[in-house]
This record gives sequence, structure tokens and C-alpha cells, in this order.
Amino acid sequence: MKLLTRGARGRGRTPLLAAVAALTVGATVLQPGAATAAEPHYELRPSLLAYTDSTTPDTAVFYPSGGDIPVGSWRDDTNAVHSSRVYVTFDVGGIYVGRVSRATLVARESRANDCARPRATVAQVTEAFTGESSWSRPPATVGKAVTATAEGTDCISWGTTWDLTAALTKALNRGEHQLTTELRIPKRNEGDVSYGRWLQTNEFTFEVELTNKAPLKPVRLFNATTDTPCGPDYFAAYEFSAYANMTDRDRDPGDVLTPEFEFWPIADPSAVTPIPAAISSGPDGLDGVAPVPVSSLADGEYAWHARTYDQRAWSPWSDPCRFTVDRTKPAVAPTVASPEYPENPANPTGGRSVEGTFLFTAHGVADVVSFRYGDSPGALYNRVPADQLGGAATIRWQPRDSGEQTLYVVSVDRAGNSSPVRAYTFKVRDLSVSAWSTAQQADPSGTGMRVTMRFSTQPGNGITTIAYVVDGGSEQVVTVGADGVVEAVIAPVKGGQHTLSYTGRNDSGAALYQQETTFFVDDGPAITSDGVYPISGSGGGVGIPGVFTVSPPVTQGATSVSWFDSVDSNPREVPLDADGKARITWTPTAAGWTYFWFTVRYADGSTSAYRSFSVTVN
Repeated sequence: MKLLTRGARGRGRTPLLAAVAALTVGATVLQPGAATAAEPHYELRPSLLAYTDSTTPDTAVFYPSGGDIPVGSWRDDTNAVHSSRVYVTFDVGGIYVGRVSRATLVARESRANDCARPRATVAQVTEAFTGESSWSRPPATVGKAVTATAEGTDCISWGTTWDLTAALTKALNRGEHQLTTELRIPKRNEGDVSYGRWLQTNEFTFEVELTNKAPLKPVRLFNATTDTPCGPDYFAAYEFSAYANMTDRDRDPGDVLTPEFEFWPIADPSAVTPIPAAISSGPDGLDGVAPVPVSSLADGEYAWHARTYDQRAWSPWSDPCRFTVDRTKPAVAPTVASPEYPENPANPTGGRSVEGTFLFTAHGVADVVSFRYGDSPGALYNRVPADQLGGAATIRWQPRDSGEQTLYVVSVDRAGNSSPVRAYTFKVRDLSVSAWSTAQQADPSGTGMRVTMRFSTQPGNGITTIAYVVDGGSEQVVTVGADGVVEAVIAPVKGGQHTLSYTGRNDSGAALYQQETTFFVDDGPAITSDGVYPISGSGGGVGIPGVFTVSPPVTQGATSVSWFDSVDSNPREVPLDADGKARITWTPTAAGWTYFWFTVRYADGSTSAYRSFSVTVN
């Protein structure tokens, strides 16, 4: 079969090379708007538009777009008579037959051959129009023909319609996804040119109205989150969202649902205020959600309700959901008390590993429901409920450290308002004792060094004396001062490392703390310069001698001084003079930096600690 296309008025003939599918007009589903019926509603465009011509009985003429299309008989420019039938196909597979209320084929007429003749165009469903269809091979008709209905009484109608409700219902029940309709003039008038009419090619639509059931009354109502069902005791200090589950019985397709919310003061139900609403996906489908403007409301009792619109009908209003606005904070901070850790005690109590009991009370604020607490005013992350409205709560709390500690507490009312912060300061006992050397100097006897050892503990912790032993010797006892500090002199002590064991005891002599440590005694010699080469300084020059005087702090048994430098690493030994000191003359052979090491030798073969320093030769 050869396919042809014609101009808008039938002038000329041109071979049609494209396939039927390439000549279709895409089907669309229009969204609700001012020019369309409310959802749910379909307004479909043709997926295929064609007409056949009796003068070319084996050829189908297609119109992809533009101009008008003839139905019935008409004359061409040569006055030859043609008879035409129009075929239009719509994709209807997405329509649920259970909701079809009315289906209408709509066309717009552009002209009539003779306005004196009545409109006679009928529509009848056919089998699919294919590439093999033509005037001589029309698709088989299905069902009964439907007469046209036109808007107004004019000869030309911009709203000619055919009721195809029954035809669409039967097609959908048969499981068909397309509906093809033949438009023609009945056979008794089909050959009469005066009955012929012309239809706008781009103005064919198939409008399908669906039955509608109003949405159900919202019953799943929530305050703040979908985890908090609506209840009579919801208190708010800040904006919160109201949620209402939207339920609609209509499906296939589902309706476009819109929520509406409003609230009012309980004291004046007529003072209704709408709330802008949105939609969110909830655990049970779609929820309407609306922000309640708490910050703009006075303290008091309010209620809200919601309903659902499906673009055609409203659901009933939900039951009221009450809430109380309370933006007034508790006026006073809570009270705090602890038997283990009294506030600001004279002496520390407890300990870092000792939990204490802390009692919080609402301090007379009647609507306190809980307390928040922590060890920083900005980190009150711990929460404990009050035992009753306006009541108290008890916690167990372990101090983070010893010494002065502060527990910060606020009370919280039903709306979440927090009271001023209560800072509860207490002192945690620390029984540790530290020991360190604060001074070392030569003992006047010349037999060793005098070491001043400082012992320190927390004031008031119960430790009153320190007993100590050096290198396993005899025990010595010193009394701790009111500031927790005491110093003891250990003498004479030879240089090097020593062991110190010490115990902190209370008035009864019980050991509260024990420790063993080591300390180092530095018996290195004292060194002075005659000024030519200042210690850790610069001076002199190459070939210029300078003198260093070395004085051993421990003189008993001292015989000589051994020394070397960074230029000559070979030790050199200088005997002590009659005054117990060694004098070393040094003459540099090169300018720059030189480092020295000195130690004292004793008759028993021992040596003192090293003393070192540097000089710079100019």
C-alpha cells in the first residue's frame, strides 16, 4: 500500500516515506490547572491521526500536524468529489476502569461545507488502524456509533464532543491499551457533499473524568514528630511541626492530596488562624505537616486540626489536637545537695573513684519535670526525670578529677524551658604526695651534699606527717604544714642516684599514701674563669692563655681534677692546690667555639658528676 499526505485543503499529492509510528502525536496527561478539570482527570492527545479517501481507496492519508482534516464528502480544486473518514487513536492503558466516570472525544470544527445542513458526524470505536488500513480496507467497527454534541447553536463548533464512556469501559475491561475511533458521516448522507465538515488536526483530545471519593478524616495526628501522638499534655516553648496523616480511598491513580491546617486559642475558638502546610513522606504514607508559630503566641492553651483535599472534595476536619504554649522559664535555679560531697567544704571529701549521691529539687517551681546536669555549663547532656511534677531527683555522680570540682544543674519545665544554671562546687580529696628536690649544696663537713626535699599533698586531706627513708637507711618523720607542704634536709649525701621511700600518714599513724622514687645528687665542681675566657661567653684570642679555677663541693678525699675539651678529647689531670682547688691554664690554638668537661677524682677511685660549659675564642 502506498501512503500519501495532502495539503491542508487537499491541493497536491506527495509520497509519504515515514512509517506510521513516525507520524503519531504523543499522548500527555495534563496536570491540574485553571484550564483543566480538577484531579484526577485525563486529557489525552492522539497517538495517531489519519483519514482515508474514497478516490484513493488503497491509500491512507496521514496528518501529523497542522491545518484541518475532512470528514464526509468534499470537492478538491478540480471539483472532483472525495469521501473521507477520520481515524484517531489514544493511549488509554494507564486508566483504571474502576474509576471511569465519563469519557469524551473532543474536536474543533474549522468549517462546514453547508451550514444549512445539520451536523451528522458520528464516532464509533474500531479495531486498530494500521499501515494496511485504507478506504477499501477500513478497520472493523466495535459497538455502536455515537452521535455528536456541539457547544452552542453556531454552524461551526469549537467544542464538538462524542460520549465514549461505554466504549472506553469495554476496551479497558478487555485489557486494551489503545482506543481507536472512526469519525464519519452516516452512509445515508456520506456521499452528500453538503454534509461534509472539516476538523482542526491539532485540536483532538480525549477527556476522561474519574469517579471521586472524598479523603478520609485525618486520625493519626502528631505533635513535633511522628513519634509523639497527639495528646492533651503537649507543652511548647518553641516552634514545632504538626503532622496529620492523609488517607484517600481512591487509587489507580492516586489523587493529588493537599493538607490544610488551622489553630485557635481554647479561650476563643472563633479566632482561627490558618497555617501554611506542606507534605512529607511518613511511616504510613503521606503526612500533611505545618509549623506552629509558637514564638508569636502568648502563653496559654491552643488547639489545631487538619483536613485533606484531593482537588475535588475535602475530608472532614480532624479532631482537635491540643497544645499549651509556655515560653516562661523557671525563675530560680534548682537546689543541689550531697552528703558525700558537701558544697564548699573546709576540707576535701570523697575521692576520684568515689561516687557521690546528689539531690536536685525544683526549688519551688511547680512545673519542673526533669533536670539536666554536667561538668560544664555548656555541656548539660545528662538528664534525670523528677519524681513528680515540681519534685526532685537523685543521681550518682563520680567526680572527673580531684581538687575543686563543679557540677552544673538546670531544671526543665514541661515545655522544655531551662532554669538559670546552678553551679555546685565541692572539693574532692586527693591523698597523693609528691616529692622533689628544691635545692642542693655542699655540706659544711665536706663529706657530701645537702639536699632539700619538698613533700607536698592536698591541704586538709588528712595527711599530717611524712615518713621517709633514703637508700634503705633509718626512717625520718616530718610534719606537714597547713598548706600541705613540708621540706626536709637530707645530708650528707654523695653524688649520683638515690632511692627515696616515703609514706603519708594521718594523726593516728595510718598510712594513707606510699611511694618509692629516685632522685639524683649533682656533686659536680664549681668552675670560675679569670675573665679572659668567660664561661659561656667569648674573649681572648689564639695564643692568649686563660685560667679556669675548679672547686670541688665535696672536699673529703678529693685529689685532682680531670678535664678534656672538644678540640682535644684526651683527658688531662691537674692536682688540687693546697687550698683544695685546681687551676687550669688553657691557651687556645684556634679561634671559635670550644666545649669543656670537668670532674673531680677522689682517693678511693670515685669521681664526681661532670660539669661542662663552652667558650668562644675571638
